[in-house]
Amino acid sequence: MENLKNQLVEYLPPVFAATSLDSLTGNAMKWRTVQNIRARVRTGKGASGESIPNECFLRDGKRKVLIVRDPFLDWWLARLSYDESFEPEGTGDE
Repeated sequence: MENLKNQLVEYLPPVFAATSLDSLTGNAMKWRTVQNIRARVRTGKGASGESIPNECFLRDGKRKVLIVRDPFLDWWLARLSYDESFEPEGTGDE
């Protein structure tokens, strides 16, 4: 996971518009998903530990939300796990 984090730190700007999250992550994480998680937590419907830390976000004016790369990556990468059931093509019995 550390290698992935290093690659993302090199690629992503330190602060970026939340609406660009989809394209910057190749749709691996979508802004709509982040909004849904934030809304569920605010309404008390989110799973325990699902909340995204406030330091992941800044607001520019009244509407524009910015994502702060490093704390956001810490949160996101903590959610990821390796898929142990995945078998790349050509490695199984054929």
